[in-house]
Amino acid sequence: MAWKVTCAMEQRLQLVKEYEEEIGSLAELCRQYGISRKTGYKWVSRYQESGLVGLQDESRAAQHHPNEVPAGVQRRIVELRARHPTWGPKKLHAWLERREPAQAWPAVSTIGAILKRHGLSWARKKRNHATPSDLPLQHAQQANQVWCADYKGWFLCGGQQRCYPLTITDAYSRYLLRCQSMRQTETETARAVAYTCQG
Repeated sequence: MAWKVTCAMEQRLQLVKEYEEEIGSLAELCRQYGISRKTGYKWVSRYQESGLVGLQDESRAAQHHPNEVPAGVQRRIVELRARHPTWGPKKLHAWLERREPAQAWPAVSTIGAILKRHGLSWARKKRNHATPSDLPLQHAQQANQVWCADYKGWFLCGGQQRCYPLTITDAYSRYLLRCQSMRQTETETARAVAYTCQG
């Protein structure tokens, strides 16, 4: 619509008055105001039905949201979170589904949005990642010039304790010098194991 923004109401009213006073046909008036005939008919019709109020812009927001979560369900989620402040949306959803299966509970993402809207959720802190090195790896020209130490993840041992395998290899020959079971991943411990390989 090509109304001047500063006085759209005045222009709409002027268009309607000129149409009622038969100054010109609606098609001519619409051309003069730079709007379509459909828009012109809309404003004339709305003025005839509601007067000046009909010339105001109407909200385009939906009056009803079919997927809106009922207030009672939202209140139940907020109350449960208040009792269990460390529970996230996933755990809240699982607990509610298990305890009250007859109720249609919203999705985990919707529960997260409800918690956020009520100030019960906050974004995680961003973790700083190590900046990648722009230097190339040191190349070995002969055996035992460069060694590589690396933890290869972890697995559970028979006593349900974690085992972190540490491997030490020769960069030139790719020969495995040592594979050591470790209880934790610490640089100092790995260095101590590497020094025992030298002796």
